[in-house]
Amino acid sequence: MVPFPRGSLTWSGLTLLFVAAACASSEPEVDPPPSLAVILVVDQLTPDLLERYDELWSGGFRRLFDRGYAFEDTVHDHAVTFTSPGHASPTTGVVPARHGIVANSWRELRDEEWVSVSSVADPETELVGGSGAGSSPRNLLVEGLPDWILEHHEDARVVSLSGKSTAGVLMAGGTGGDEEGRAHAYWFSDADRGFVTSTHYCAELPEWVAGFNEEAALTFAGDGCWESRVPAEHVSRARRDTVDYEADGIHTHFPHCEADAPYRDVGHFIAQTPALDAATLALASTAVGELQLGGGDAPDYLALALSATDRVGHTFGPYSLEQLDNLMRLDEALGRFFEDLDRQVGPDRYVVALTSDHGVLPLPEYLEERGAYGLRLTSELDDAMERAAHEVGSDPQMPGEGGPDRDSVEFRARLADALEEVEWVEAAMPLEVLAGGEPVDSFTALYRRSFHPERLTSRVAEHGVEVRLREGTLVRSSGTTHGAPYLHDRHVPLLFYSSAVTPARSGDPARTVDLAPTVASILEIPVPAGLDGQDLLP
Repeated sequence: MVPFPRGSLTWSGLTLLFVAAACASSEPEVDPPPSLAVILVVDQLTPDLLERYDELWSGGFRRLFDRGYAFEDTVHDHAVTFTSPGHASPTTGVVPARHGIVANSWRELRDEEWVSVSSVADPETELVGGSGAGSSPRNLLVEGLPDWILEHHEDARVVSLSGKSTAGVLMAGGTGGDEEGRAHAYWFSDADRGFVTSTHYCAELPEWVAGFNEEAALTFAGDGCWESRVPAEHVSRARRDTVDYEADGIHTHFPHCEADAPYRDVGHFIAQTPALDAATLALASTAVGELQLGGGDAPDYLALALSATDRVGHTFGPYSLEQLDNLMRLDEALGRFFEDLDRQVGPDRYVVALTSDHGVLPLPEYLEERGAYGLRLTSELDDAMERAAHEVGSDPQMPGEGGPDRDSVEFRARLADALEEVEWVEAAMPLEVLAGGEPVDSFTALYRRSFHPERLTSRVAEHGVEVRLREGTLVRSSGTTHGAPYLHDRHVPLLFYSSAVTPARSGDPARTVDLAPTVASILEIPVPAGLDGQDLLP
């Protein structure tokens, strides 16, 4: 036998090599990350509604709850709970004070005058597929999950679809159109009876979107009437159908038809009924096929902001028969959409993250019927602010030549004290308190996460004070709304569904800002340092 030369493998070393190779070959193969991330934000969806009607789900909700990882104690970590910040925070991983989208619109001081600024308005763009000014993410101050994906994978694509421009634009991140057509954002325009976009993304609608629009009105408006599909044995699960404090006080029960006074035309009818989400999900299935989303090695991104629940909830309230019917239809539509993903992408090749942009306050009259506090205001808040400002400004003990300086810290502190004397004002906070220092309480901390010194979230804040109303108080002439820091507006669902995620329910606290870093982790995408959110899954 010829010995091994010096420096070569010995027999014992060769044996170890064979053992190592055998061990390596016996290790299980690691599955690649999903090739498609689907972000679902159901506007105004509350955990309470999902639990209330749990036995009725048989489609998409059933699949998500039975096979997903759900965090039952999830909240928005900011006070001003509106649509725009509620879509920006989950997809950027930071709170509104950092991403800058503090409300649907805000007040900015320009040339010594307060002006209203819409969250996605961009006068330098034009609408594509319709007429008028376009929209863009120019006011978004940070990048988000879609940007991280595009930066990490040059072959990835981003598509964002919504019933509203605000949600559609913000969930697409800071991306814009490029020669490769990697970024798309489309939203439903009732005036144009179809989905539109902006010159920020492209110069003209792709043929597949234009073709979809040609059939949209006929397909989704149906016979022009929204009839209840709720089985008779389940009608009692909702509040009674006819009450004079919902909608316009007249059109308060099924059926709701295009010919009724509240609806201007077929486009408006679609935008205000469950047909809106059906159209959005159908366009999503079309997009998956046309753009071959999830078909490559790089992970693609599909964001769907489903807006019908919010439109129905504002008009009829969360416990209405209309909302129950809407959610049952959404459950069915989501089920069909997931089946399409199974066929087009593969059941093991996509991940879904579900949440909501905010909750909602039950109609105050309904709260009163149940023995709880409920109060509806219209102009009383503005009136109270003007009276308090006049009283403080007329106080002879307030210093200042020709009257007190309304920009002074002392004036704002006195104004806040005066407002807190109003029965339905729970707290008034001078802007100096929101700008920094130790939080006075947990509510102050929430308002700080919604505070940007150059973007004031309410008209009353022009006086230098932010107001928190008593829980159960609503400023709206009809229907209901959201925007408060209370749990009925902040508590939302958060759920992840993927073959890589073990089904479970967790009582651990979670926040919506955790969505983006969690999905990024599943996709094996690096995230920026210093996010407010974190990866929730082991």
